[in-house]
Amino acid sequence: MAGGTLILHGEIGGGKTRLAGEWARVQAEAGRRVGGVLALKSRQGRRFHDLWTGDETPKEPVADGEPAVEIGRFRFRKAAFDWAEARVRQAVASGAEAVVIDEVGPLEMRGEGFAALIDDVPEPVRLVLLVRTGLEAAAAARFGRGEIAFEPHLD
Repeated sequence: MAGGTLILHGEIGGGKTRLAGEWARVQAEAGRRVGGVLALKSRQGRRFHDLWTGDETPKEPVADGEPAVEIGRFRFRKAAFDWAEARVRQAVASGAEAVVIDEVGPLEMRGEGFAALIDDVPEPVRLVLLVRTGLEAAAAARFGRGEIAFEPHLD
């Protein structure tokens, strides 16, 4: 697996996370080391899933007085984002060949959220970025490096 950037794009709820999870599973079965975080949703709420260890942490609810990350109408636990960032950094330090970031959106385009983390991922680690359709060109311009591949979502 070479470095560069793979951008998986699609509409909200279009299957980007499922596609990235499947991609990571196939890579792991081929003996490649993949880290990163998936943003999962279920009846129990939203959470981050660490691809390297399988651990998870809830993104919500935000307790009274707890620092929050606001994305549109949503409020998430800042501690969950800090956890996700630490997990990606640990995977890179442990030899990950690729890291998945779910997702890169308006927050990252403003230099917030996971922007600094993405910038810090060293080459030749491959970036796999999940991006909403409409932001894929901006994400490629901002975070792309080396070979950039675009994959549409699965419906």
